[in-house]
Formats: sequence, structure tokens, C-alpha cells
Amino acid sequence: MTEPAIPVTIVTGFLGAGKSTLVQRWLQELPRHETAVIVNERGEVGIDGELLAAYVTQLREITGGCVCCKTHAELVNALTELGASTPRPTRILIETSGAASPAGVIRALSAQARERLVLDGVVTVLDVVRAERALELDVAVEQLGFADVVVLSHTDEAGADAPLEHLQERISRHAPAAVIARATRQATSARLLELLAQRAEALHVWPEGSGHTSIDAAALVLDGELDEERFGDWVESTLADVEARILRIKGILAMQGVDARVIVQGISDAVEVQLGAPWGDGKRTSRLVILGLGLDSAALQAGFSSCAAETEALSAEASG
Repeated sequence: MTEPAIPVTIVTGFLGAGKSTLVQRWLQELPRHETAVIVNERGEVGIDGELLAAYVTQLREITGGCVCCKTHAELVNALTELGASTPRPTRILIETSGAASPAGVIRALSAQARERLVLDGVVTVLDVVRAERALELDVAVEQLGFADVVVLSHTDEAGADAPLEHLQERISRHAPAAVIARATRQATSARLLELLAQRAEALHVWPEGSGHTSIDAAALVLDGELDEERFGDWVESTLADVEARILRIKGILAMQGVDARVIVQGISDAVEVQLGAPWGDGKRTSRLVILGLGLDSAALQAGFSSCAAETEALSAEASG
């Protein structure tokens, strides 16, 4: 019997956001022998790895540069080793350095065999006390753009002059496809797994005109099924033309002739496709979220809509 692929969760966030605290609390709630951790620190001497070692039996520490670029090869090797290790972990957590881009980490994951490892999601931690300063930095905004879940840390320290509702509105403009969760020093992270499990089914579709964002967000929706050949042609033509400007793709597709949901996620040149839960009697609706720079949402929606599968009635009419 083939063993299921190991889910890999990326925990990112700008310097001092509270990533290590979140990961430590998370590990306290999980069986020690089931979770493997990869910790990345830019300096030559690692600190976080030593703090987390007590909670896991398999830990890889990568120092001397960000895993998205300088130590990328070491991350690929660590993922390969953990994916083939015995006993196999049931989950892998990757804590990136504060200056790392999630794109490079996702690329490293895409280099692995899909039967062994699969991207479970990106969790971005943002310190609400220092949020205004962080949002002025490109790397922090990029980390939000890749997020499936945004965790607001130090919410119990937020002053009355900086209401969280206003901050969440700003964050939604940078992470329009993410679920936002609040955390305090006393809060546990048990709900993160639940949020990651639910976020595919509850893929957020935001309204047009939701506000200015440094990252364009195209939410494509099609009521009904997609024709696999038409969709493939659209991906190879239209999406290929804007590939260099795409940061993240994620979606749930209803493909004609496929009983299960088709889950799509990844970055422009490293997209993973896997089967999710069966549709059953549920309404078949295809939704695709594209985050990037300089995207024409209207043109993308028109192309996506043109991939609609013909209904039986239309097919019969055409053949008659």
C-alpha cells in the first residue's frame, strides 16, 4: 500500500514577528516523533533550532543565508532526506528566516517527488505592534501575498490607537486570499491545522474594488465544470504569457469527467495538482485565485470562462 504524501507547512514572517514562538507552541500540541522541522537562520550560528530540538526527533537547521536563495540547495537536500526517512514524519514544518521569500521555498518543495511531499500551506506571522513598519518593506508584503493563513501575533499588546479591524483591512489588501487569525501570548496554535485543512474548501473570493494592493489579485469563478483540454490550452497560452509576473496560484476546480475536486496550488513555474474530496451532490464550481503583478483580471476571467465544458444539451444540439 502506497503511503500518503507528507504535508509540508511553511511558516514565514518578517524579522521578530513571532515565528519561533508560534512553531514552539504548535509542536507542544503535536506528538514529538511525528513532526519534523526545518529551521532557517541567516546568521552562521543557529539559535532557534536549539530551542525547538526538545520538541521533535527530526530537526534540520540551515544557517548562513536564506533558504530561498543562498542555502536553497541545502533546503532541497533536507526535504529529500526527510521525505525518505524512516520512520516517516506525518508533517514537516519549515520556519524560514525573516528575510526569506516563500517563493524559493515552494520551488524547493516542487523539486521533490509529489508522492512523498505536498505543500499544505503557507502561514505568515505578522506582529501587530510593528505591522506599520513591516508593511513598508517589500519582503514583508511578499510574505503576506503568499499566505494561506495570516497569524496576527502580540494582539494583546496592540494599543487603542491602532484598532485591529483597521489593520486587518490593510492586510486583506495584501493577502486577499488568506484566512486571518489572531494570537496572543496565552493562545495556543491548535486551530492552525484546522484552518489549513479548511482553507481549500473555503477558498476566499473577495469583491471587486476591495481597495488598492501592491499585489494584484484575480479571483476567477466559473459555475459549472471545466473542459480539461480547453483549460490546458488556456494555461499554456494565456497564463504562460504572464508567468513571470505571477506570485501564487491556488484553486479548486470542477473538471468534467473527474468525480473529485482538483486542487491546484503553487507558484508560476511550479504548480502542483492533486485530487481532493469528491464533489458528491455538492454544486460544482471552479475557483482559481491568481496573485501577481500587473494582472488584467477581466481578461483572465474571460479566458477562464471560455474553458467551460459543454453541457449535454449543447453537445447534443451541436451534433444534431
